[in-house]
Amino acid sequence: MRSSFTLYPAAIVATVAGVTGVAAPAFAGAHYLTIEQAQRLLFPKGTTFTEDFRVLTDKQMRDIGQYRGVTVTDRQVRAWKTSTGDWMFVDHVVGKDDNVYYALALSAQGAVKGLEVMECWELYSKIRMPEWRAQFTGRKDGELRRKGDIENISGVTLSSRHITDGVIRVLATHKLVFAQTASQG
Repeated sequence: MRSSFTLYPAAIVATVAGVTGVAAPAFAGAHYLTIEQAQRLLFPKGTTFTEDFRVLTDKQMRDIGQYRGVTVTDRQVRAWKTSTGDWMFVDHVVGKDDNVYYALALSAQGAVKGLEVMECWELYSKIRMPEWRAQFTGRKDGELRRKGDIENISGVTLSSRHITDGVIRVLATHKLVFAQTASQG
C-alpha cells in the first residue's frame, strides 16, 4: 500500500498536537520532497510501502536515549515497511533556527541505504548535497559516532550535527523497537 501522505507544516502541527497535546511552532522552511517523492528516490521502482507508525512508551524513549546517549522528544515514529523488508523513516530534528525534516531508508538488517532532506530553511540547504548525505550510507546502529564520522558543513554546523544525532536515534529506534518486534513475531 503506497502512502500519499504529504508533509506540510499544518499536518505536522496537528500530528504533534494530537500526540503530545502541545502545538508545535509553525515551520517556515523550503519544502523539497513529499513522502511519496522521497520513497521513489530511496527505493527501486515497484517497491510498495506499508505504514507502520508507532507511539513510543516512556520506557522505550528512556531505553533509546540511554542506549545511544541521544534525546528522544517525539513519541510518534513515522515508519513504512517495504515489500522487500526494508524500512523508511520520516524524522525531524531542530537545525540552527527551525526543524529539518528528512527521510531515512534502512535495509532489513538496519544499514542506512539513503537519506533525503525533505524540508529545511533554504539558507541551510547545503545539507541536501548528495556527497554529504552519502556519508551515512552503509552505517548501522553503533557504527556512527556523533563526532568525527560525519563531516560538519560550515554555515550549517548545527543542522549537520543534529541530523547525525537524528540518524543515530532512528538507528537505535529501529534496533530496539522495530527489529525487536519482528524477532518476537
